[in-house]
Amino acid sequence: MIVDRVARLGSALLLGTLACSGALAQAPAPTALAAPTAIPAPGQMGYINGGVGEEQADLMRDMSAQFPVRFTFSRHNGTHNTDEFLADVRLRVVDSAGQTVLNLAQQGPIFLLRLPEGSYSVEAEHNGEVKSRRFQVLSGRHQEIAFSWAG
Repeated sequence: MIVDRVARLGSALLLGTLACSGALAQAPAPTALAAPTAIPAPGQMGYINGGVGEEQADLMRDMSAQFPVRFTFSRHNGTHNTDEFLADVRLRVVDSAGQTVLNLAQQGPIFLLRLPEGSYSVEAEHNGEVKSRRFQVLSGRHQEIAFSWAG
């Protein structure tokens, strides 16, 4: 059960959380997710970032159903022909009016996002290489957006 896993991980699991009401999001200091109440409520803008290590990645995947958007960041290792998680991505989300609603450094490898319904664009930057996508947040819809860079 998700609640049990969150409680068990306690302060060992560091996730950045944010809940704001319409203001532009600024990068907060990461805080420990001590209880499920740290998860932004439906209707609030918020995010959870984490997924370093197998246990955190599993927890983030379990929690993703509670967020309309899940981003994952990886790098392809051509030498070993594997994909490896990245945890140092700058993430910028812009709404349909051109307003930046989120601008954060050092995110990943898994980033769960809740936004009001609408159209958005996202830019993910790693080592100076920017990738972008457009997406829509619709009630009852969950989407996964993956970004991968060459290693």
